[in-house]
Amino acid sequence: MANLSLVNVCKTFKNGQVAVKNFNLDIKDQEFLILVGPSGCGKSTTLRMIAGLEEISSGELWIDGMLMNLTVPQKRDLSMVFQSYALYPHLTVYENMAFSLRVRKIEKAEIDKRVRKAADVLCISYLLDRKPRALSGGQKQRVAIGSAIVREPRAYLMDEPLSNLDAKLRTQMRVELSKIHKELGATIIYVTHDQVEAMTLGTRIVVMDSGVILQADKPDVLYRNPVNKFVAGFIGSPSMNFIPVWVERREDRICVEFSRNRLFVNEECAQRLIDGDYLGRRVYLGIRPEDFHETGSKEQKLKLNVDIKEILGSEILLHGKIGRHSVCARLKPDFSSEAGKEASVFADMNQILLFDMDTEENLLYR
Repeated sequence: MANLSLVNVCKTFKNGQVAVKNFNLDIKDQEFLILVGPSGCGKSTTLRMIAGLEEISSGELWIDGMLMNLTVPQKRDLSMVFQSYALYPHLTVYENMAFSLRVRKIEKAEIDKRVRKAADVLCISYLLDRKPRALSGGQKQRVAIGSAIVREPRAYLMDEPLSNLDAKLRTQMRVELSKIHKELGATIIYVTHDQVEAMTLGTRIVVMDSGVILQADKPDVLYRNPVNKFVAGFIGSPSMNFIPVWVERREDRICVEFSRNRLFVNEECAQRLIDGDYLGRRVYLGIRPEDFHETGSKEQKLKLNVDIKEILGSEILLHGKIGRHSVCARLKPDFSSEAGKEASVFADMNQILLFDMDTEENLLYR
């Protein structure tokens, strides 16, 4: 497996478009690193530069202490899994998985050993004699991953490999990929725009926007301690609610006010607001859907005018408005509420976040 390091890596296309800017990142051996962000943020371009499919405009790519900028893709010893399955339709599953090894003139017995071992890991041994047209989408994706595994590369690069699958298959394949990562002890660099995939698969997540790294950290840290409003809104499903509020001092305590609602903040939050000179100013209040509760104190109580009630079995999602601000609340399935009526919900003030109105930085970032 491999350690990779990207130092001040930039990519500028011939038309002048800057796709990646000053990308600095160290990727540890056996890490499952996720590059995530909206379409066009530069994540796939970054992966392609690592693979050698895109030229690095400036900066350095190091793999296991060796500079790789000018090394051709075949010599980098990396395997890439694409969004499309890229299988040869006239070859069997066995022949597809063995193809790259035969090109490298590896001995027949070794090829057979690797193919059957990868097939066992992916639970596709019974498919080895079939051709791609006889496979489902999930089976094809397993074969594509198997073709990468048999090469035993230094690292695996995966570019949105699950995006063509339906919701159920995606969930199954996420579990399979986690198992594969643990069994192989592999270094995996994985690109997705789906933050659910990012949260469930990654040991570390890199959030990108406009070619720049905004934050790189463990999934739970990104979720509860985002560096700014963009990261807070991108990570989590349904996404975080944002409400413009006024910071005020009432009853010798610090609170946030909006639409005739008043919520008192805890001591740590109050001190941050005082130190930052935010009294009398507007900020964004951020609260995740699950941080609304069924019960609480009067100081936490809010009136939610319910527009839509989504029943999801183990939970319900209430979409509506608090004052004139649209919010989503995730609550227990037995919570009494109906579309078109008012419901009382309680904000968990120990979980809220506050963001600067201009810079959008997290005022409570630790």
